[in-house]
Amino acid sequence: MNDEKNDIIELTLPINAAYVSAARLTASSVSNRLGFDIDEIEDIKAAVSEACTYVVKYYSSKKEKNFCIKLNISEKQIDISLSVDAATKLSQDEDDMGLCMIKALVDNFELDFNENDHLKISMLKKHNTSSFN
Repeated sequence: MNDEKNDIIELTLPINAAYVSAARLTASSVSNRLGFDIDEIEDIKAAVSEACTYVVKYYSSKKEKNFCIKLNISEKQIDISLSVDAATKLSQDEDDMGLCMIKALVDNFELDFNENDHLKISMLKKHNTSSFN
């Protein structure tokens, strides 16, 4: 049985490029507290930045006002999701350069557009396994 308790941090931010740094700073701070090394922290910051930029790029001119970033943290990993409820359907541009970059930076990446035009970007970054022996 796994008794590990996960902490969850949620931020709701305006869909505005000026707030991308708030998401990056939060992810960086949490990752540092969890003991990720500097390279892992840089990967997390870059992935969060690219995901936020993707949301701003495609949703800032729409009717949506906010997006949510959720950090689900445990001892060995951080699971980050960004979501926005869209009033208008967007084309699924999964070949966007920023999304390709995120895929290279994290251990697991998912982009989900559901039938209610809800966008969810999920990213999972695990600690480097060599630091846990």
